[in-house]
Order: sequence, then C-alpha cells, then structure tokens
Amino acid sequence: MGTALFLVLFTTATAHAAGPPERSRPVKELIREAEAAVARLDIARARELWAEVYEIERSNVAMCTMGQLDARMGRWAEAMVELSQCVDQMPAPRTKQERSLYERRHADLARARTRVGEMVLVPAPGVVGMLVNGRGVKHGSSRVFVPPGQHEVTAVGEDGQVARTSVKVEAGESKPVPLTLDKPAPVDRAQGPERASGSPAPGPAAPKGPPQGAARPGPDLRVVVTGTMASVGLLVTGAVCLQSAQGFKQEATAAWKSADSGRAAGTALRPDYNEIIDTAATGKLMSVLGTGALVTGAAAGVATLVYVWLPNDTQIRVATHGAEIRFRW
Repeated sequence: MGTALFLVLFTTATAHAAGPPERSRPVKELIREAEAAVARLDIARARELWAEVYEIERSNVAMCTMGQLDARMGRWAEAMVELSQCVDQMPAPRTKQERSLYERRHADLARARTRVGEMVLVPAPGVVGMLVNGRGVKHGSSRVFVPPGQHEVTAVGEDGQVARTSVKVEAGESKPVPLTLDKPAPVDRAQGPERASGSPAPGPAAPKGPPQGAARPGPDLRVVVTGTMASVGLLVTGAVCLQSAQGFKQEATAAWKSADSGRAAGTALRPDYNEIIDTAATGKLMSVLGTGALVTGAAAGVATLVYVWLPNDTQIRVATHGAEIRFRW
C-alpha cells in the first residue's frame, strides 16, 4: 500500500514540476490497475502495465517507475538502463518534496550500479552491428549493463566479417571492450572478386566427366570373371558339403537305431559309440562349412553384380574396430 501511495505522490510531484498535459483515460486506467497490482504484490503485472503506459505517453514518470519495479524483481540490468534514463531526464528539484524524490532516484541508481557490470563497447571503423549474448545492441549505444559473469560480444562488419570475444565483468565494474575486425583482402579487379580471400587464382576448370568423344571405361573383365568363378565355385562347394552332411547325419542316425535295437534284443555285438559320435560330428562340421560356402558365394555374386552396374567413381567403405578398408573402382 505504501508503494502505491508513493507512486501517486511521485506522479503528482513530477506533474507539478514539469506541468505535463492531462493524462488520457486509457493511461489513467492502466495506472489505476498498476497500483492495484502493486498493492497485491503482483510486481510483474505492474511492470507490464507501466510498460504499456510508457508506450502511450513516453513519460519519464513511467520510465522511473519501470526501473524501480525491475529493481524490486531483481532485474538489475534492465533497472540500470531505466533508472539511468530516469535520472538523466529528471529536472532540477525546486521544492523539498522534489528534492527528496530526486535524491531517492539517485540512490536507486547507485544501488543498481553495484549489482551489475558495465561493458563499454568500442567498435572499430567498419563495424555495423553489435550483439551481446546474442541480443542486438541499439545503434549508437556503447554502454551495455549485464549481470556479473561471462558474456559473449559479437561484432559484424560491413563486408560480412564476424568477430567474437568473451568478456568477464564483475559487479560494479566498468570494462571497455574494443571490437576489431579482420581486414578483408583487397580485391584484384583484374582477376575478379574470387581473389579477395588471398588464395591463388584457380586455373581453368577441369571438364566434368570423360572428354567428349572418349568412351567411359567399363569394368575390368578379369575382376568380373574372377568374381563369377569364385561365386559359382563356392555355391557348388556349399551344396556338396550340405549333401555330404545329410549323408553323415543319416548314417549316424541309422547306427544309433541299430545299436538300440540290438541292445534290446541282446543279440547284437557291442556297438562302437565313438565311431557313431565321430560320424555325427563330421556331419555337423560339413553342414557348417556348406552353409558358410553358400553365404560367401552369394556375397561374391552380389559384389560382382554391384561392381558391374555401379559407376566407376563409386567408393564403398567398411570400417571395423577403427580400421577402414576402401574398395574403389
């Protein structure tokens, strides 16, 4: 309630000092709503309403009030900007009440200054834009208030150069920040703007693709024949191994059945179980070898087809455990 009363007294004192024109009805409504927001301690809402007032009448009263409300919310960088403008535009006090208000605004500004750091941007010739922490700096401004800590300052040159620097500012500190740009290399008009980067002038561009009238080289016939033969050989080997595996499996199964039936009748000789086990193991090994041969043969066939159909400048890279194998044709 005391803050609301203070705002009213502040507005009245400024009105007597500068003699502003009568406020419009929308402005009066906004101020009344802002005072109600302060009374219920909704400082953020009051700040929004005073910003609307400032957009309408651009008064120093609104600017000072926004600075005070931002300070109450701990937004010291914003408060510093607003209170600086507030104090700069306050007229010299003529009454005791104006003197008290004048001194309080200076005290608010001094308190805000101890909570923020100040960067004084010193742009070099050719700088057309500046940003602090990604936010543009108003053209012509050189003093930027920021919270204490590390900040990124960016300068943009008229030729598109970009320079970045990191600046650490402490609370209450004012630090100059020179912004320089790398000078662009002079343009050789005889050679064109391509020489501006300082790189040597490129020679005539090489024609893309094979020369006109020259046939594009085809795949190496030796590679195709070797790949085809390897694929067919592996496929045949795999089929033979699988057929043999089936025979060993059938032989072992028959031996087991014969041994079981003879043992049940009590007339058969004691079977050689080691031989049966070896036969079954041989069948399993042949099955594994046959399957591997079929897979490898199929892969060789696919690789041969890929070699024949893909363009000659294609690269296939296979990286395994940090090693890289390149196949190029």
